[in-house]
Amino acid sequence: MGAVLLPGKVRMKTRTCKEMDQQKLDRAIGRRLKTLRTQGGMTLNELAVRSGVSRAMIGRVERAQSSATAALLNKLCAALDVTLSDVVALAEKPPERLMRLADQPHWRDPDSGYRRRHASPPDAASGIEIIVVDLPAGARVSYSPWGRNAFTQQLLMLEGAVCVHIDAKSVRLRDGDCLDFDVMRAVTFENETKQDARYVIITRRGTSYGKM
Repeated sequence: MGAVLLPGKVRMKTRTCKEMDQQKLDRAIGRRLKTLRTQGGMTLNELAVRSGVSRAMIGRVERAQSSATAALLNKLCAALDVTLSDVVALAEKPPERLMRLADQPHWRDPDSGYRRRHASPPDAASGIEIIVVDLPAGARVSYSPWGRNAFTQQLLMLEGAVCVHIDAKSVRLRDGDCLDFDVMRAVTFENETKQDARYVIITRRGTSYGKM
């Protein structure tokens, strides 16, 4: 007869599994960042200068000694000329047409609780990338301007409401609203409500940017 797990032990086991999954993802992200940095011929010092992130912090992230926040990853990705999905989704798999829900990479920002799911197949032939985002009530995620190889995105609200701050301009979105914007300027996503929000970010690689 198998052992019986008490409720407290079940919760502890679930929490331990989540912690192990996060540690595994941290290690994968660290390896990916280091690979991209070395492939680009950059030292830690050079990446620190280009990204505005300290050499010590980059080293801790690469060694999985620290969980990178969305804002920090955005700075590193911009400096490396890659997208966040290139790092979080670990796009090292061959192109595929089908991406099952169970196989879609998930990532949670340890700072804001923001969660993203990479729904589209990696390196899709269409060049379109689809990200499903859950932004907790009261959460705020900020991204620095993208200096090079900028791209455009569209945000489609599914549930709840978010306020998108682009420089000094703010746009409030509710269910069904769709916003087209670029990453050449500072962008902040804020959930000002008491309800979690969900939206989809759609990006086409290689698109030019425009003014909003």
